[in-house]
Amino acid sequence: MVNITNLEFNQVRNMSTQEPVRILVACGTAIATATYVAEKVRKILEKHNIRGEVYQAKAQEVNYFIKMLGKVNLILATTFVPVEDKSIPVLNAMPFLTGIGEADLEKKIINILQSKK
Repeated sequence: MVNITNLEFNQVRNMSTQEPVRILVACGTAIATATYVAEKVRKILEKHNIRGEVYQAKAQEVNYFIKMLGKVNLILATTFVPVEDKSIPVLNAMPFLTGIGEADLEKKIINILQSKK
């Protein structure tokens, strides 16, 4: 038999009932850098019990992805992205590549996603 606390039960219940957040990771080619950042983001979502979908895109394709997905909660980019929808927060993902400021970036991501609930 597995014993879980009320807090753990509520976290699991909330995770299964909440709408998943959508995060778009953009870089120049949507290959190596975006893959690395996307994996970091997936681990953060899991760590904080947040249901999410993480997509990778080339910087030039960001607006297309936003239109196709219908809703994007956050964009993480390693390069400039010309986002038409100014209501979507865009964060610089370079701390995930350099390791400098990584914890601060994680906090910003969590704060943005929790405010979007």
